[in-house]
Amino acid sequence: MENNFLLVLLGLIFIVFLASNANADGNDSSPSYSFIEYSALEYDLDVFGMDIDPDGYKLKLSVELGDSLFAMVDRIETDGHIGNNSFDFDTEGYGFGLRGDSWYGSYSYNTWDLGNREFDVDTIRLGFRNYWIKDRLEFNASYSWNNIEDADNDDGFQVGFVFVLTDIIHITAEYETIGGDLDIDYVSVGLRLSF
Repeated sequence: MENNFLLVLLGLIFIVFLASNANADGNDSSPSYSFIEYSALEYDLDVFGMDIDPDGYKLKLSVELGDSLFAMVDRIETDGHIGNNSFDFDTEGYGFGLRGDSWYGSYSYNTWDLGNREFDVDTIRLGFRNYWIKDRLEFNASYSWNNIEDADNDDGFQVGFVFVLTDIIHITAEYETIGGDLDIDYVSVGLRLSF
């Protein structure tokens, strides 16, 4: 139900945008690294031989610290069911990164909590973010290396789009996958407020 509400809200914002006939200012600036984002998400997990599909939300805060440094914090809370048993899959991460005009590199320390089992995960991410269509559509992609406690080191890939409604309000869509012992895929759609 929460996902349906978010999709309806995003649809209404998109209609308002089309009705207002907003135009981009045409300056080819770099995407902002100062934002707060709320996204609805759904996982497809193959963990310990079980295929499970929890859903929930992601909350992310990123803040620019000068021209090339940024800090980030994120929290993901999901829940799902295996048979009659319910479980939570929650993550929390803290990190920092360096950025250029269209590239970035970051490190984050994460804690993953699956049911009552907790894992520490170190993630190094290399990626790019770049505007298409006169600062109205951002395309982003990244490669990640994930050092998961008590598991192998797993590579991951992410691809996403950010549609700029106004200078402050953006709609996000993202797909990410992590392979290896833990086969994890997720899709998210959200709302970002830049500052």
